Amino acid sequence: MPLDLISKLVSDKDPTPNKFTIAMGELIKVARNQAGLSQKELAELIYRKQTTVSDIENGKIEVNSGALALIAAALEKPITYFFPPFVYRELKQERFSPLEHELIMEFRKIWDEYLQRVAVDQVRVLGEFDPKKMIWELIELTAAAKEHEEKVKKYFENRGKRKPDQ
Repeated sequence: MPLDLISKLVSDKDPTPNKFTIAMGELIKVARNQAGLSQKELAELIYRKQTTVSDIENGKIEVNSGALALIAAALEKPITYFFPPFVYRELKQERFSPLEHELIMEFRKIWDEYLQRVAVDQVRVLGEFDPKKMIWELIELTAAAKEHEEKVKKYFENRGKRKPDQ
């Protein structure tokens, strides 16, 4: 059961730091660094002390849902971004991955419906992109260009062999 697994992962029985709090802390630190924030700056944004942010990042304290919501908002990441990958593997979910959630959150920032359509079209093209197919097409184009080059060379060679009155 997913609920049992989550309950086990965040159980009060496990002392901190534990596998879950350490992994979540690392993800928070990565996101904070990506946002270009110091621990003190993040602490101010989430109404906590710098030492609390340090303890969170070192897995020494468990983050409650309210704090996690504030962290996610401050770092502009979906809450699920901060759940360690092993949680997803253990749950064997068919739901969105953290990157998919992040893509959706970025998409929601697009204010214009036309620009949203452009974004969807770009993602579709990226999804359909096949680098192997592109390489084969380039090989075929290169071969065709080489063949055309040979024909042009022969044409000018033959013109040079003709007598001027021809």
